[in-house]
Parts: sequence; structure tokens; C-alpha cells
Amino acid sequence: MGVTTKRTARRRRVAGRVAGPRADDPRVVRSRTAVVGAARQLFMRKGYAGTTMEEIAAVAGLTKRTLYNNYADKDALFRQIVSEVMAFAGTFARGLHQEFTVRISAAQLHVMLDDLAQRMALAIMRPEVVALRRLLIGEARAFPTLGAEYFDRAPGRVLDALASGFEHLGRIGLLRVSDTRLAAAQFAYLIVGEPLDRAMLVGTVASKAHVITCAREGVQTFLARYGAKRGGR
Repeated sequence: MGVTTKRTARRRRVAGRVAGPRADDPRVVRSRTAVVGAARQLFMRKGYAGTTMEEIAAVAGLTKRTLYNNYADKDALFRQIVSEVMAFAGTFARGLHQEFTVRISAAQLHVMLDDLAQRMALAIMRPEVVALRRLLIGEARAFPTLGAEYFDRAPGRVLDALASGFEHLGRIGLLRVSDTRLAAAQFAYLIVGEPLDRAMLVGTVASKAHVITCAREGVQTFLARYGAKRGGR
């Protein structure tokens, strides 16, 4: 081995010793999970402005140095929390695309939409999602573009998936829809609009039973308007 090669190998060994742990290191994963959980808890309870990095470190059970090794500042943490909800919505939307491609008969349509509506409403009404939406509204001035990004990548993606699915159901004769995006927006509000508005404005999260009832009644109304046969039957 030449001198240059030996020096290069030595530098690589030294760099490996001084470099921090990899992002997939179990210790890093545990630390980041603890930090995000603590930040979420404090942001929801005290607001973004009312929370400090020192408090986040304390609740997470970590040193401030470990905290800053994982997240540069509160902005990065806040965006991480929002991105997790957006990722969940993206996964849900991809699932919708697959659901609508499954062969379905007229007799199965009501059951399929009923199941979809309940799952969608319960996902939207998760306490952490409601709390995050309220927090985004409260911090709109500090994060003027984050609300729009959240809408595009969370509710917006789900609406796009619904619109695409309703277009497919229209092509095979199960729905009568001329404006699929409008129909998707109406479907979403019919199944969860009232519970969501109450949670956002009053802070009261409806019971699971009430959310399911609203979702099922919303499907009935939706099919009365858009079903290929009157009343969706």
C-alpha cells in the first residue's frame, strides 16, 4: 500500500470515529421520537411561542445538547410534527386510489362508501390532528406558508383521491358526477363537517359514536344527490 493510500485510509478511520451516529442508529431514533413527542405535547398545550427548547429537552428527558444535535430549532421541530400528519394523509390518499380500483357492484357501493366515510371521519377527528389544525391557525403569522402546504399535502391530497375515485365510479355508471372535485369537497363536509367545526371552534371533540353517525348520514345524503339511482339504491 502506497503512502498516499495509507494516509487516505487513516483519515477515513479518524473521520469514522469523530462522526456522529447515523440517523438510523437506534439511539438517534429513540431520541428523535422522544423529542417530537415532547414538542407535540408542549405545542398543543402551551402554543408554539409559549414553548421553549429547554422545556422540550426536559420533557423528553434529554440534554439540550442532544436536543440540538437532532433539531436545530423550534421551527424545525414544528415543521417535523406537521410533516408527520401530512405523511399520514398522503398514505391515506394512496390507499383511496387503490380502493377505488377494486371491482365494485351497485349493491356494494353504499357499503363501500359507508366504510370509507367512517374511516376518513375518524382519521380527521383524531385529537392530535384537530389540535394541530388549531395550532396552525394560531401560528399563521409565524408560518404564513405552512398552512397552505398542509392543506395541499393533507386535505388536498385526500380530496384529489376522492375526486379521482368518483370519476371512476361515474365512468362505470355507479355515480352521476359532473364536477368530481366539488363532489369530493361535498362528501368530505357531509361526513365530518359539523364535528370538525365544533372541535375547531369550541374545542369539543365529538364521541366516536357521533362521528360515525354523522359519517353514515353524510353518505346517505351524498348518494341521494349523486347516486346513479335515486337514493343511491
